[in-house]
Amino acid sequence: MATDKNTIGVTTKAQKVLDQMAETGVFPDQMDAAKFAMSIAIRRGAKPAEVPGAGTKWNVGSFDPDNELRNLIPIIFPNVKGPYRAIESLIDSGLDIVARDYLKTQHFDFAAVLQTLDGTPKKNPGTEKRSQ
Repeated sequence: MATDKNTIGVTTKAQKVLDQMAETGVFPDQMDAAKFAMSIAIRRGAKPAEVPGAGTKWNVGSFDPDNELRNLIPIIFPNVKGPYRAIESLIDSGLDIVARDYLKTQHFDFAAVLQTLDGTPKKNPGTEKRSQ
């Protein structure tokens, strides 16, 4: 990967997914939705790559004010030289996963996402037996 970035961007396709995620009200802003998408990509084993067509959305100082993500990425991906390029890529991959797996009905279901990420099967309320 080339030198690191000063801004993090998203593609037009990814922006549409962010818009849908933001409409749910689960995330206070699109930046938090993007970070969540990045975590999905990491959990699913995505590897950082170039993101052609990513525009400018966030300054890295706003996106990662304490440099926590910049410091975390080389721990997860030791061969990555540009952590913000990797973050941009992981956001793109995560938003693609969200679009493919969780927006089939055009509605983002946060609880369903969490259940699939932690491997917990979806339960129907009221069907569990209580121990006496």
